[in-house]
Amino acid sequence: MMRKLLTLGAVGFSMTAMLDPLWQAGLGEPIAWGRDLLLAVGGGLCFYALIRYRDFL
Repeated sequence: MMRKLLTLGAVGFSMTAMLDPLWQAGLGEPIAWGRDLLLAVGGGLCFYALIRYRDFL
């Protein structure tokens, strides 16, 4: 269960961090770089946890 949750978090956070600036630019709104940076860090931490604890999951 935890592996699925971490995988969903890693992929979801990473893709949102990449696609959100494109979405905001397309709408003509300012890009929230802080939010996108936090999403990228969250995705990276989920990937790290998946790799670091792969034997326990």
